[in-house]
Amino acid sequence: MALRLLSYNILAGGQDRLSLIAKVIQQQHPDIVALLEARNRSNAEALARQLGMHLTFGEANNPNKDHVIWLSHLPVIRAENHRLPLFAKTVLEIEVLWERTAVTLLATHLKAAQDEEREDYRVAEMQAILTLLRGCNNPLHALVGDLNTIHPLDHPNVSAYLAALRQRGEKAPTPQFPRKVIPLLLASGYVDCYHACCPGTSGYTAPTAYHALRIDYIFASSPLAQHLYACDIMTEGDAKKASDHFPVWAEFR
Repeated sequence: MALRLLSYNILAGGQDRLSLIAKVIQQQHPDIVALLEARNRSNAEALARQLGMHLTFGEANNPNKDHVIWLSHLPVIRAENHRLPLFAKTVLEIEVLWERTAVTLLATHLKAAQDEEREDYRVAEMQAILTLLRGCNNPLHALVGDLNTIHPLDHPNVSAYLAALRQRGEKAPTPQFPRKVIPLLLASGYVDCYHACCPGTSGYTAPTAYHALRIDYIFASSPLAQHLYACDIMTEGDAKKASDHFPVWAEFR
């Protein structure tokens, strides 16, 4: 049986877009879904009911309450919310059974904004996450979520990014697109599933109206990456209007 994993920033709790979000998720037939910006517990519960999935809720630290949740068709045998004071949001860890084999999954949402100061904050967050990952006794594990940072080999669509900033009335930071976080994961042996399956392709997950940046990721441990079969970003149909992020999915066999 394949294991299909999806990560999706649903924008401000989903608001009145829950039916569209559910459609996008259903189209990928995932076994497990990480949702970021799950601000409303009742919306999270509604999505879980609509999708027929088990809900694990991770309350976040930040004032906007950008919670992190997991939805799963597979049995969840353990869950822990790592709500360390350092994290802008939180890191939600679950362990699921995949064909009687335990797989550990961590989902997070790092601090936003493409500037040096926020990237340095994300570096500290990632260092804390790597400490959690090093403490993971299960070799089959993955880290997913909105990391709000750029892969060193990716080429952001700069004009699209600037257009998105103008729409929000924001100025472009200087320097743009610092790239300190992803190298920490790569140096620790984690595999960027999208790059592994789509080499030489930057890909874009946000904003949906501009296709500017890839900031949403699925990273697999080396033992889990040996089972990687496919990974892609869903950019068509309802995904264009369900959120300001496109979902990224990966399949393991």
